[in-house]
Amino acid sequence: MQNLHLERHDWQNILNHISRSENAHKVTIEVDRLDLGSQKEVENVPLLGVSYDPKGSTIAIRAGAVEHMIARPERIDVAHAGTDLIAMEIAGGDKTRHLITFLPPLHLPDLLLPAHR
Repeated sequence: MQNLHLERHDWQNILNHISRSENAHKVTIEVDRLDLGSQKEVENVPLLGVSYDPKGSTIAIRAGAVEHMIARPERIDVAHAGTDLIAMEIAGGDKTRHLITFLPPLHLPDLLLPAHR
């Protein structure tokens, strides 16, 4: 498994690409806050979409019946094995960490091949 930092100018394209993935995937979303510790918001629910609004500086993750919002995201890192996206960690402006784990991993050869990094 490798980690990859995503540049801000790539966020919208990459998150839109994840949303267009053709296979049915499930996600677990964990939120880690300094005042509450780590908590699961949803576990093993269908991923319905991910989007980034650069003007409003917000990332929205639609999973099951939940729309998980991340205000003022500062950093996105992904864990992958070859061309399979395993997890994504997003650091929010309030220092909250959001870990999104994909089940099964998302196969994204167009984004994770070495030539595209």
